[in-house]
Amino acid sequence: MVHPAACAGDGECPAQVERAIVRENSPHSDAELSVVLERSLEKACRGLSAVREVLVQLRTCFRLPQYVVDVLEAEMKAKKLNILGYVQELLLRRYEALKDQKPASPGAPHRAPRR
Repeated sequence: MVHPAACAGDGECPAQVERAIVRENSPHSDAELSVVLERSLEKACRGLSAVREVLVQLRTCFRLPQYVVDVLEAEMKAKKLNILGYVQELLLRRYEALKDQKPASPGAPHRAPRR
């Protein structure tokens, strides 16, 4: 249901107008359109759930122990980076460590050299 505040002054809601346009231009029945819209909504919800999980992980520093977070946050502060910049830097460092290694066979994961 569309919130009344989203409705235009003439009483027609933008969502209602949009649905009417879709119905007019679609060769599908209302039932078929309903199924498509439900599937689209489910897909969008799954995407939002994934985004929410990433945000939780970033906010909690990936749920690492506090003593680890303290050291990492000190380094972030010293480098004047936020969490996203810091993660980007770590990924670039990891790439640099892996780029010259050859996989054992096609599709095999890279392994770090032994020290």
